[in-house]
Amino acid sequence: MELIRRFGTIIVWLLIGFIGLTGVFAHFLLPDQTYAEIVRIFSESVYQQELALAESPIANNYHRILGLAFFVVGMLQFNRGLRTKKPTFHRWCGRVYILLALVVIVTASILALRHAFAGMFETVSTLVINGFFCVFVLLGFFYGRRKNFRSHRNYMIRGFAVALFVAFQRPYFFSGLLFLNLPAEMLFIISGVAALFSSVLAAELWIWLSKDHHRLTPPRLQKPQSK
Repeated sequence: MELIRRFGTIIVWLLIGFIGLTGVFAHFLLPDQTYAEIVRIFSESVYQQELALAESPIANNYHRILGLAFFVVGMLQFNRGLRTKKPTFHRWCGRVYILLALVVIVTASILALRHAFAGMFETVSTLVINGFFCVFVLLGFFYGRRKNFRSHRNYMIRGFAVALFVAFQRPYFFSGLLFLNLPAEMLFIISGVAALFSSVLAAELWIWLSKDHHRLTPPRLQKPQSK
């Protein structure tokens, strides 16, 4: 289990690093026209989408910067060493995490309503996903306040996984642009569905395989030990 935990953590950090490099640092460090022209290499539709997002600079920039901060703080929250050795830091980080989650939900909803790349399907699916994201985070907060730390952890993992699908989607989407001859809007939908499935499945497997899950197993469901 420890090997799976470390491997999974590395994969998630790589995904966060990729989305940070391509969606945040490149966006702000490169001149606007240079960044747009690089995007244009992959797809004219994506290039036009970047121009559309620029029409909502506050929501767009806050979503990019604070979204990356949300992922980094989230990973710190799931660090077992910090949870056990620095519980006060973990609690304060949790408050920051929830605040960042709310900002991500609001900005993502604004951008989906104003500049949906894949039309109505993207708008509706984004709002639904944001709803699940919000519910999972609030449930995690609720169980944390009630000192039910196993349920708190599990719901926070589920909430983080729902948000993390964006990091899964980016490599799926750009790989599709490079290797598949499909409209960019269709690839965006396909990659989004595949990414959400991958992220949520990984989270549920993580919960199932973790030691905390086995501690939650009711005694009547455990196999009797042989004498």
